[in-house]
Amino acid sequence: MQLNAPHRQRGSFLIEALIAMVIFAIGVLGLVGLQGSGVAANTDIAYRIEAAQLTGRMMATIQAAVRRNSLANFTTDLASFDHNSTGDQCILSGTESVNPLVVAWVNEVRTAARTSLPEAFEQIRVTAATNQVRIVLCWQQPGIPVPRRYVLMGTIS
Repeated sequence: MQLNAPHRQRGSFLIEALIAMVIFAIGVLGLVGLQGSGVAANTDIAYRIEAAQLTGRMMATIQAAVRRNSLANFTTDLASFDHNSTGDQCILSGTESVNPLVVAWVNEVRTAARTSLPEAFEQIRVTAATNQVRIVLCWQQPGIPVPRRYVLMGTIS
């Protein structure tokens, strides 16, 4: 009886090796999936950093450009930064500003050579009663159906 026992064991090593290879393959596929998620997250972070820099730069420009020598000048200057101020959730519309500082910023946002934000569009909403400025920057990230957006709000005093 004992002589036949090793013959029944034939092929068991092969099955164990196949099971180990399947487990290893599943692990490798999991790592590849994690790498893809990591790359997508890094891309999203890079876009958000760029949007933060662009909106922050515009907020600083508004803060520096508004004249404070009279209430009339302050109100007029602040209102001149209003750009595409109607609409919300990245469906932006309204009148484009003719303020040269806004025009230059819009050109920077929309020029692909200057910014990495794909299909970017922008809004600057000025609330005169509270001197509040809301800057919205939206972009369409490749492979993601919903537009991304970054919002910066501040009070100009």
